[in-house]
Formats: sequence, C-alpha cells, structure tokens
Amino acid sequence: MSALRLWLRLARAIGPRATDVLSATAFAFATAALLAVLGGVEAFRMRLETGVVDASSGAFVLTLAFVAAALLLPAVWTLAQAAVRLAVARRDDRLAALRLAGATRGQVTALAVLDALAQAVVGVLVGAMLALAVTPGLARIEFQGQPFGPTELLPPVWVWAAAGGAVVAIAVGAALASLRRVHVTPLGVAQRVRPRRLSLWRAAGFALAAAAYVVVVVLDLVPKETAVSIALVSIVVLAYTLLGPLVIQGVAWLVAKGARSPATLLAARRVVDDPRGAFNIVGAMAIAVMAGGFASLAPAMAGGTDQLSADMATGAALTIAIAGVLGAVLAGIAQSAKVLDQRREHQAMHRMGVDLPVMRAAIVQQVALPLVIGVGGAAGAALLLILPTFMLWMSSPGSVLTWALLTLGAAAVTLAVTSAALPLVRRVATEAAPA
Repeated sequence: MSALRLWLRLARAIGPRATDVLSATAFAFATAALLAVLGGVEAFRMRLETGVVDASSGAFVLTLAFVAAALLLPAVWTLAQAAVRLAVARRDDRLAALRLAGATRGQVTALAVLDALAQAVVGVLVGAMLALAVTPGLARIEFQGQPFGPTELLPPVWVWAAAGGAVVAIAVGAALASLRRVHVTPLGVAQRVRPRRLSLWRAAGFALAAAAYVVVVVLDLVPKETAVSIALVSIVVLAYTLLGPLVIQGVAWLVAKGARSPATLLAARRVVDDPRGAFNIVGAMAIAVMAGGFASLAPAMAGGTDQLSADMATGAALTIAIAGVLGAVLAGIAQSAKVLDQRREHQAMHRMGVDLPVMRAAIVQQVALPLVIGVGGAAGAALLLILPTFMLWMSSPGSVLTWALLTLGAAAVTLAVTSAALPLVRRVATEAAPA
C-alpha cells in the first residue's frame, strides 16, 4: 500500500484531532504575522521609491522596519516549530506502532511529512485570510505623518507565495527532524534524554555586545553615524537571546531550591531541565520589550516634536504588540504540546495521588516563571544600558508609560492564553495508560 493511501485511510479513520487544530492555528498565526511584517516593509519601501516621503528619512525608517522584522522573525520561526512539536506529541507513538507492524522507514517518513504538510497548508490559508482581516486596522496607524492605504500593506503576490512556502518548508523540515527517534528504533520513542547544562559563555557574549554599545554609543569614544548606533542596539537586543536561557535556568534552580509548594517545585524543575524551550516561549516578547526600552528614548531626544522620533516610538509599540500576540499564541501551543508530550508523567503523578489543581498550577507557573525572568530581565537590561540618559528618558513620560503598559499587557495576555492548555491536564492524566 502506498504511503498516500495509508495516510488517507488513517485520516478518515481517526478524523481531525485537537492537536491538528492547534497545529493549524499556530501555522495560521505564524503566516499572518509574517505577512503583516513583510507588508509593512514593502509599504515603507514603496513610499521611498515613489518619492512620497523624504529620501533620507524614508531610508532610515525603512532600515528600522527591517530591524523590527529581524526582531519578529525568530518568533515566527519558533511558532511554526511549536506547531510541529504539538503534532509530534501524539504522532510518535502511532508511527512507532506502524514500524512495529511492518511499515518501512520510507512510509513512516512520508506519513509524517503528509501530516505536517496538511496542517501547514490549512494554516497558511487561514493565516492569509487573517492577514487580510487585520490589514484595515493596521492601515489606520500613522507613520511618516500619514496613515497607510489598505493596499499599501498588501505585499505582491510573489511575497505571499514565498511566505506561505517558507512556513510549509519549516513544517516539513521540522517534521523530518523529529523523526530521528522513531528511525533509530520503534522502541526509542520512550527514551528521555536529560539536556545539558548551559555554559557561562552565553553571559560573556551578551557582556561583549553590551560593552561595545557602552563604549561606542553611551561614552561616545568612537566616531559614529546614527546607523551604527541602531546596529549596535540591535546586536545588544539579539545578544540577549544568549543570556536569557542562562538567567532563566539559574533563577529557576534557586526557585526550585526554595520552593514551598509542590506546583512551584514541579514548574521550576521543568524549567531547569529545558531552559532553552522556556526562553523560546518568551524570547520574542523579551527582545521586543528591550528594543522598546531603547526606542522610548527617541521622543525625549527630539523634544517630542520630531516626526521620525514619533515613528520610532510607534514602531516600537507595534513591535511589542505583535510580539505579545505571537508570544501568547506560542505559550498556549507550547504548553499544550508539553502536556501531551509528558502524558506518562501526568498519569504517574495522578496515580500517586497528586491533585489535578497542583498539576494545573504547575503548568501556569511553568510559563509565568520564564515570563517574569525573561521579560523582566530584558526590561532591566534596557534600563541599565540607558542609565546615563535616564533623566532624559524620564522627561518623556508618555513613551515610558506606553512601553510599560504594553509590556504588562503582553505578559497578562500570555498568561491568560496559557489557560488553553489546562483542560488537557485532566484528559491526559486520567486516560488509561498504555500497557
């Protein structure tokens, strides 16, 4: 029997599962965010090429748009990968059973690719419609002294095709990478490998980037242009992705040592075991918050009258908002995947007498802990690096208040969406364990 016919029979027999719906949802939000970011970059580029805006300021705003896109693209990548991992949580056992029943390695690979392909295609189509739906709202935001026309934010057809193809390629690539456990041995699905501890070189990488920023931008010891300052700020912000997992692991270890409740201990130990995964959920929001901290200086530096500074503040607020939405969706998807992936652990705890509220509280704290550490650390790092200009920053309370409210709002939405994974705890913990 061909792999396609086998996949179709399995799809008809099993039907759409909750994991399929959640995976398609993740692909949809990843596609919509990617199209929104690319649409914004294309709009700024067209304004510059058609002479609608001043050449020098238009080129600078286009550069900032590319920087914002670079800050958001990792979130799109992580969200697409989370969609595949959610499907993997239930697919590995089924594929391993097929291997034991005589399915070839090629058939198992084809089934996995077809699963990911179907979810990604549905997600891309829904994401394209979602991008069209939010475009009129985004068009009302003013940049360069004028709002966008709805058609300005719609990229060319080839960009839509390329964005959809990129999301599908990520899905297929992640699906193939996830097959290593099943390919090694059908019985290897049950294997659990303890991740390695993170090394201190991550802190050294962030310290090096921060030192370069202080020497060149803060102390002004090296002649520079504005583009150099923007580049150094971007490097510092992206370098936080090195430091974040290390800080999260260290603080979570301390929390586990002093935990006074089973839920806190369980959540902290899970974060310690997978600090990279914990940071991936909040990473996009953290770097957006850090970038927003730097951008909040712009209105004060221009006395609140410069259009470019207003654009920088608006762009920073929009970046934090998009990162917050992506982070919230990612939190819900990732926690759902973890609950399904750790179903044997939940079943064992339930049989040992651990109450369901304890397990649910651990799920929430498993997100809240890295959220507070990662996003709070990013805000603290931004404040520390702009400390020499702190009085200037405080002279523009509007931008500061906007930054703080957006940060708190994004964190609150993330915690709220995490509750989507809580109903799965009862279902997973109480279902019959496999023999």
